[in-house]
Amino acid sequence: MANPKRRLVKNIFSNWASMFVSLGLAFFMSPFLVHNLGKEQYGIWALVLSVVAYTNFLDAGMKQSLARFIPKYYATKDYKSLNEIINSSNLIYGISGTLIIPFVLIIAIYFIDLFNVSPELKTAMQIVLIIIGFKQVCVFYFMTSTALGPFHRYDIGNVIDIIVALLNALIIVYFVSTGRGLIALAVITFSTHFAKLIARTIAQKRLVPEIKYRLKNANIKRVKELMSYGFISLLIVVAWMVIFSSDNIIIGIFLNTTQVTYFSIAGIMINYLRTMINAIGIPLIPAISHFDASKDHKEIADLYLRLSKYLYYLTSCVAAGILFLGGRFILLWMGDDFQSTVNVLHILIIPAAIYLPQVAANSVLLGISKHKTLLYILVIEAVLKIALSVILVQTSLGIYGVALGTAMPQFIIYLFIYPVVFSRIIEISLKSFYTTNLKMVLAASVLTVPIGFLLTNFNPIGGWPGLIINTMGLSLVALAGFWYWVLIPEDRVNLLARFKR
Repeated sequence: MANPKRRLVKNIFSNWASMFVSLGLAFFMSPFLVHNLGKEQYGIWALVLSVVAYTNFLDAGMKQSLARFIPKYYATKDYKSLNEIINSSNLIYGISGTLIIPFVLIIAIYFIDLFNVSPELKTAMQIVLIIIGFKQVCVFYFMTSTALGPFHRYDIGNVIDIIVALLNALIIVYFVSTGRGLIALAVITFSTHFAKLIARTIAQKRLVPEIKYRLKNANIKRVKELMSYGFISLLIVVAWMVIFSSDNIIIGIFLNTTQVTYFSIAGIMINYLRTMINAIGIPLIPAISHFDASKDHKEIADLYLRLSKYLYYLTSCVAAGILFLGGRFILLWMGDDFQSTVNVLHILIIPAAIYLPQVAANSVLLGISKHKTLLYILVIEAVLKIALSVILVQTSLGIYGVALGTAMPQFIIYLFIYPVVFSRIIEISLKSFYTTNLKMVLAASVLTVPIGFLLTNFNPIGGWPGLIINTMGLSLVALAGFWYWVLIPEDRVNLLARFKR
């Protein structure tokens, strides 16, 4: 088994590769679907995905439990305990996955009128909701057997995900461009996702042949162990769903599905930025768990401080780039009638640059089983977000009110509250944390703001060529600053060696 710290770098880069492929597909697919389905039908699609996302609360925190306990027993080659954990979690997923079926059917049959959808599209929305709901059922049934990340092999999973994502996009383009609508989109999504689950199951079997899927290996002791850790993780997942998946539902209830489309396009961009950062945070959890099992707490603190420093610089650069170039990108990408999307994006990006670097802190808390603190923070954020969004969406602000309802709690909590709480848990200097990361924000601003201003105002080339030139110029300056100014010499040497190999 490879050293988890070295494997972490490979996992992060493979996650980024998968994310960039997804980003490229979204760049093409989002306007394709909006223009071929229409804004209202695309809004229904986004709304259905948001509703089904709430079934993740039935995960019961098992995903985080697997990320915690599988590396723990895999690191010590305790395959008896590993099989007990695997089969016990499989039993839990079988029960919770089955519960998704009545949840989706009840929403589709009895609560579809809750949303402001045109009467002629309600039946299609019901069918799509049921199909995507059953896709989620399959995800739960296969969750344990498709887990590759806890074995430090996100790279294998990402290769499978990339191939299936490309195949899915090609099939959707063919059928939607020939006049098929929402239902065809849902059927294709279900079919390709099921194929991905099968491929990941085969990969796990070959990677860890010691795993034996037998019901007799499940036991009450392991179920309680998983649920004890997982219960807090479950509540964390619920809080995250409220924070990240409630916007479209609030807009669908109080406004209409066309407004969902305008908001969700900005949400897609923020979500991909979050995915890029999560590419670091997700594989970090099993690595932290591995170090915790080895009692290497200094390694945990050093790893967190280093990643936090890098992330504050990178997210600040991205925020500056979006403020200068994001609006032009959206109008070229989606059309001139998406100015409201530009405004939503500008509201969301500043707090995103503040809370996203704390993904590293989240991973540490999950990896060392101190995640109850994270839950308290997220509950406060979720309550404030829902309350503010519901109040402000009903004013003249509309979708801007929902964006502000999301942004204001994030700004306050992750700038002033979370760093204080987290620093006490892992015993790091709060003053050093603020000083180091403020330097990173200032460094990013000094490098990107003047260049962004000059490129935006004095580049005579318009359209996509001008935007590409501006993006490349800003990116090169930001990356040069990261390489020569931010990256510590040890990491620079390691990255050079890895690229040479």
